[in-house]
Amino acid sequence: MVRSGVCDSLVVVPEIGPVWFAKNSDREPTEAQFLECHDGTAPDATPDGLPDTSSEARVLLSRPAWMWGCEMGVNQHSVAIGNEAVFTRLPVPKAGYTGMDFQRVALTTCRTADDALEQLIELTERLDQGGAMGHQHRSFRYHSSFIVADPTSAWVFETAGRYWAAKRIQGVATISNALTIEDDFDRVHGGAYELARSRGWAKSATAFSFADAFSDPFMSVMAGAAVRRACTAGSLSGILEPCARDFIVALSDHGGLEPGKGLRSESPCAHASWLPTRTSAQTTSSMIACLDAAGPTVWGTGTSSPCLSVFKPAPLDSTVLPPHPVDDVRFDARELWWAHERLHRACLANYHERRVTFADDRERFQDECLQPSADPGQTWRDHRAYIDRWFDAARAVKEARLPFPMRRFWKKQARLTSMPA
Repeated sequence: MVRSGVCDSLVVVPEIGPVWFAKNSDREPTEAQFLECHDGTAPDATPDGLPDTSSEARVLLSRPAWMWGCEMGVNQHSVAIGNEAVFTRLPVPKAGYTGMDFQRVALTTCRTADDALEQLIELTERLDQGGAMGHQHRSFRYHSSFIVADPTSAWVFETAGRYWAAKRIQGVATISNALTIEDDFDRVHGGAYELARSRGWAKSATAFSFADAFSDPFMSVMAGAAVRRACTAGSLSGILEPCARDFIVALSDHGGLEPGKGLRSESPCAHASWLPTRTSAQTTSSMIACLDAAGPTVWGTGTSSPCLSVFKPAPLDSTVLPPHPVDDVRFDARELWWAHERLHRACLANYHERRVTFADDRERFQDECLQPSADPGQTWRDHRAYIDRWFDAARAVKEARLPFPMRRFWKKQARLTSMPA
């Protein structure tokens, strides 16, 4: 069965001003993901074989509830990292570490993007990427690519097993579940070309394309990576002085497509579908970060579907963010992530007509959350309260008649987590 997880990571390195980073984390629709802050003082159960991270930098992580590793994060030194699944010609073993594990280590131990790149290289060359990488779909496995950024610089770092390539970024760069570094790398694994040549994947060292040599062409196409990458790059092109609103637009983009339609996941704002290529393709958390040298400014949704959610200030302060739930695999109406996911699924039943019932209210609240004077903790509490009101407004509009496979798919997702209608 073809199964394709998707994500989109974005970075802008302007000529003047701080670097900006953003990401949509796309995973299974029942896979809750939470923002959490670690200050280095509490014990950290780092998996065996990885560097100890228990007493290092303060970090803000967006983490799938069942994982140790993170989908994206920012540390106190304004280093940000986000990773993507990439599909390569090399096998992914049943045991190993995830790219999310690697980036949590780098975020916790590094002070600059260059330091983080070196840490990722060391881990990639020493350890296998492998193991269970899906929540329900435990056999889903992949390699990783990363955007690594700090206040003045950024890298794209892409892997195929223990082989890798890295490219320094100036201006706009986006990555979306396919290798992108061709012969324009700044650094590359010393044995990458020889391996590719020995297997017939490359012919000339002078025109060696890492992406052409190591990509799995079929899976990269089925992931819709090129289409989404064009969407995000297009959203940010020509922007000289980035702001949070620019990234909200990019991360909420449907690329002119209906949320439930299409064989592939081709929009940055992803909604799961019954098709095998899209069952693991739902945006479950989103983050934007301005990486100022004085300290990062971060906004996160803490929810799925950025097109229906709100980016709220997320400081590196464990007292501000909602507490991690006790039961993270079952619906809990008290939790922001789960309450919003119920709203999201209600909207999918008649997306355009139900969404518009609270669109003005949501936009007004989004404007409030972007103000420098916004109280971070209060915005998170207010968002949870708004969701109940928005849910009632959306449900007052009649459902559309969705295709039977789509209705069956979402009923199954509700049963898996005991989510009420």
